[in-house]
Amino acid sequence: VMDSDPIHLIQAPKPERKLPDVLSVEEIESIIGAVNMSRREGVRNKAMLEVLYSCGLRVSELIELKMSRVDLIDGVVKVVGKGNKEREISVSDGMLQALRRYRNSRGLSDLPAPGDAAPLIHKTRGRGGITSTRQIRLVVKECFDRAIYKMKQEGFDDDAQRLSAATVHWLRHTGISEDVKHRPREHVRDDAGHGSSAITDRYIDIEKSERHASARAKLIK
Repeated sequence: VMDSDPIHLIQAPKPERKLPDVLSVEEIESIIGAVNMSRREGVRNKAMLEVLYSCGLRVSELIELKMSRVDLIDGVVKVVGKGNKEREISVSDGMLQALRRYRNSRGLSDLPAPGDAAPLIHKTRGRGGITSTRQIRLVVKECFDRAIYKMKQEGFDDDAQRLSAATVHWLRHTGISEDVKHRPREHVRDDAGHGSSAITDRYIDIEKSERHASARAKLIK
C-alpha cells in the first residue's frame, strides 16, 4: 500500500466570510453634519440617524417605536426584533441627550411620562410616527445624498462614490462595529439581538482588518 500523499491530507482553506459593510467615523460625521438643522425636519432626520447608528437598530425596529419604550433614567430602549422577540438595548449618555434635545424640539418635556404614546421619531408629514420602512429609507437616502453632494463639492469623489453604494442598514453595521472596539462581546451581542456570538465575531473581524490595513504603511528602518 502506497503511503498517503501528505499534500492530500491538508484541508482546503475555508471560504472567507463576507464582512458587514460599514462606514468610517468620518463618513458618519459627514452624513450627520450635512443635515440641515435650520428646519424642524432636519432635527428629526438627525435624531433618526443617531438612533439607527447609536442603538444599532434594524429599520423594522424603528417603526412606530414609542417614547414609552425609552427609559431615559436607566438608559435603555426596548424594541421588538426578529422573531417577534423583545430586547433591551443599553444606550449611551450622548444618545439620551440627543433624544432629550429631540423631545424639546417637539415641545415635549425632557423625560417621557409613564405610558407616553408619543412616537420616538415622527413621520415626515402629519401627526404620528413613521409606519413604514420605506419612509425611513427615503429619509436616510436624502441624508446620504446631501453628504455625497458636499463631498463632491469638496473634491472627495472617491468617498462620495463609496457612500453612494451605502444603505440604511450600514448604519446598524457601523454602530455595532464601533461597539465591539470598546465593549465586551457579550454586551454587544445582546444589544444587537444577535442569535449567537459567532455573528458578533464578524464585527470583531472588521476591527482586525482595519488594524491590519493601518499597519501596511509602517516603515522598517
